[in-house]
Amino acid sequence: MSTRIKGLIALFLTISAAFLSAQDAPAEGKLSASPKAKRPPAVPAPRFLAPTTAHLLSADATLHRDFPDTCLDPAGQSWTLSVEHDGMADTLCLLRGDGTALTTVARLSQPGVIHQPAIAADGNDGVWSFWGQVDAQNVMTLRARRHFKGGNGEEITLAASEDAGNSFADAATDSSGRVWVVWQEIRPGTSRIRLRHWTDEAGWSDPIDVSENAPGGHWEPRLAFTDAAGAWVVSDCSAGSEFNLRLARVALDGKVKGRELLASPGYEARAAIAADGKGGLWIAAERGRRQWGLDSRGHENEIGFNAGKRLLLGRYDPARETFTEVPVPANGRPTPAPDPSPGFAVNVPSLAVTPDGKIWVGYRYFSNLFWRVALTGYNPATGTWLEPAALPDSTMGQDRHQELTVGPDGSLWMTWPTDRRTTKAPGIAQVHLARIDLKASWPPMPAEPQPVVARAAEPEPYLNEPTPPRPLTEHHTWTVGGKTYHLVWGDLHRHTDISNCRTGFDGCILEAYRYAYDLAGLDFLGTSDHTDIAKVYTPYEWWQTQRQADVFHAPGSFASLYAYEREQVFPWGHRNIVFAKRGGPIVYINRATYRNSPWQANLPVQAGLDPILPSELWDVLKRHGQPVAIISHTGATGMGTDWTKYENGIDNTHENTVEIYQGARVSYEGLGAPQPTVGLRKNEPYTPSNRNGKESPQPPAPITDFEAALPGPKRQALNHGVYQKALSVGHKLGVFASSDHLSTHTSFGGVYVEKFTREGIIEGFKARRTLAATDKIFVELRCGEQLMGEIFETDENPVLHYRILGTAPLKRITIVRNESDLTSVELGTKEVEGEWADPTPLPGENRYYLRIEQTDGNMAWSSPLWVTKR
Repeated sequence: MSTRIKGLIALFLTISAAFLSAQDAPAEGKLSASPKAKRPPAVPAPRFLAPTTAHLLSADATLHRDFPDTCLDPAGQSWTLSVEHDGMADTLCLLRGDGTALTTVARLSQPGVIHQPAIAADGNDGVWSFWGQVDAQNVMTLRARRHFKGGNGEEITLAASEDAGNSFADAATDSSGRVWVVWQEIRPGTSRIRLRHWTDEAGWSDPIDVSENAPGGHWEPRLAFTDAAGAWVVSDCSAGSEFNLRLARVALDGKVKGRELLASPGYEARAAIAADGKGGLWIAAERGRRQWGLDSRGHENEIGFNAGKRLLLGRYDPARETFTEVPVPANGRPTPAPDPSPGFAVNVPSLAVTPDGKIWVGYRYFSNLFWRVALTGYNPATGTWLEPAALPDSTMGQDRHQELTVGPDGSLWMTWPTDRRTTKAPGIAQVHLARIDLKASWPPMPAEPQPVVARAAEPEPYLNEPTPPRPLTEHHTWTVGGKTYHLVWGDLHRHTDISNCRTGFDGCILEAYRYAYDLAGLDFLGTSDHTDIAKVYTPYEWWQTQRQADVFHAPGSFASLYAYEREQVFPWGHRNIVFAKRGGPIVYINRATYRNSPWQANLPVQAGLDPILPSELWDVLKRHGQPVAIISHTGATGMGTDWTKYENGIDNTHENTVEIYQGARVSYEGLGAPQPTVGLRKNEPYTPSNRNGKESPQPPAPITDFEAALPGPKRQALNHGVYQKALSVGHKLGVFASSDHLSTHTSFGGVYVEKFTREGIIEGFKARRTLAATDKIFVELRCGEQLMGEIFETDENPVLHYRILGTAPLKRITIVRNESDLTSVELGTKEVEGEWADPTPLPGENRYYLRIEQTDGNMAWSSPLWVTKR
């Protein structure tokens, strides 16, 4: 390792320690969002901790250790995999349980980007490790390596595709000592489950397609065995625009018998499976709300990906081919006291069955500021449940697994990662492994008088009947001047559990990609968590965001981008920063925070107490020198921008786009402009009305004053934040649409690209070949061979050519010139193509864009053409 790299690692670790020690202290020069802002309430300690007879730990103040998985070999020795992160890269480590410690015995991978390891002990004194790792083409591949008698075999690639990732591995060993590994081949809308098995004599089998011809995308498989003649694989599938559980029996010869295990109107996914020793299989999974990921507007907590998540548990009888659910107490959300039960949400269950027949369920539960690990047990013979117990030192974020393992002697083990956070601010990740004391006194849960299987309620009816979405495979191209442009759809403003504000409800990064891949049918996505709002977005959290983005990169069909949101207060405005390449700097708003970050070394900013304003952001990103796009938040909100404050203009080197509309809020095109009503429920108001009740216009009326929500001394110049104000004061900004918090399937940002690559998308933003829509409405606007987004001069009167391919009958197309409706066409068809010549262009600059309204409440907007008549 070079001296320079060693120095960078040392610098990163020093900075990380400074970040973590300063999380709860007010940063130097930080502007408070509110003078009355209060610290979040302390989370009380759990009253009942799971009893253990052994507790092993792997921790290092200078390294993150994360994502563990554990197995026990036939002799009862524990082996654990962990992803070690040193600030520069991930390395997969094999740990052995020794007394009270987990000792590193081997580093199995080269440094890189690593995802979800899995481990299994074979029948010949070996231990197999599996993991996803990004290759030289930035695609996730499935790797494997065997540790045998103190040495390591060669690393092998079990699965690799040029156009899709391979990861989400689970591994286990059957009673004959045969090792099985199952994983997901990750493709937009059509992910498949693959499987291979190994013996010392035969080596690895050919890949087996567990999904066969079943429609939809298949996700996150898990393994179990009832005999040595084959394996059982549980997964979930998005067929029918909802996630439901599937179960498959895979024989040694590769024959597969699959079936839909459970289908309901609600979300059912992220399953776990365990055999009970009596020929049956126990299966647990997350159960979420109905219409998960479909049309939803606003940002109320109950519409989030993680809203109201509960546990489902049931037994599958292979002989009868029946699945019988068991009522899970507390409305499916049992939570360790003193947290309220039912709790907010429970996530990622794990399962084990001990020789006494007891079913053990591990899961994560949201405890107001963070997630903890809990463990409970169910006795099928008596129908009773054990009091949920928290695991010690188990606080962390939402999307981490805790794994249960039964040893050859019948002992029960659990492994989990934690950063021991006490607020939403993270710490240094470490790995724990504990043996649960099965003989300890464990109080039962009080019996419920009429236990029922908990399910989500039926949502309120929509204001407009939803329009069926376009098929996921339907795309649009536009050929002009000998060049062909591909219209790709994306969302670059979605929050996750990393952000401070809707932590327990936004959902995790994985859920955002499930939605983008299989329900919204997006072509690109970047989750964009807050940088400074009440907590600092740490370098390791940023690494995790980029790591997860790499899992879902599928060249040619899906581009995952690296994004975050700077939440600079009005009048400067929030901005989403989007990178094409891994490793972009987080340009914090707080100057002291940035100067203490890893990026200060190569991209320094001056000392001071004032925040880093947009002009300095633009400078840092110019010096960074990599493809990046900046997209401003919708303007006429407290998160928006007073466009009159930028006396020196907007630097268009990277910033060329603004959100004209968000699904979480409304359209901010202009005062009195039409509003989309898609996704709204009957009697549901626009989002801004939650500040001033019935005084706000009700759908479908336009909003004529965005300042009405802030009367009196708090009144701000929000009306200066509408898109038309930005145009009128001379800013050259195209349009885009994103979701922000919680809302789904009502925000589609379009970019016309010459090349469908990460860099090609950034180039499309730079050229302003963008549009905003509430559904996948295909929009073309040009003047001759000049496309929307272009700035040019002409000697002729402008002749605009437009083409619209709607998803429902078109109600009206309006040509807007210099922020005034110039002409409109009333229609009743789904498609239209035409020309319009401006008979009297204005002196100087003429700004033309299209507004499209459909009869179903959907809308779309093109970016403008800036035309000067010479």
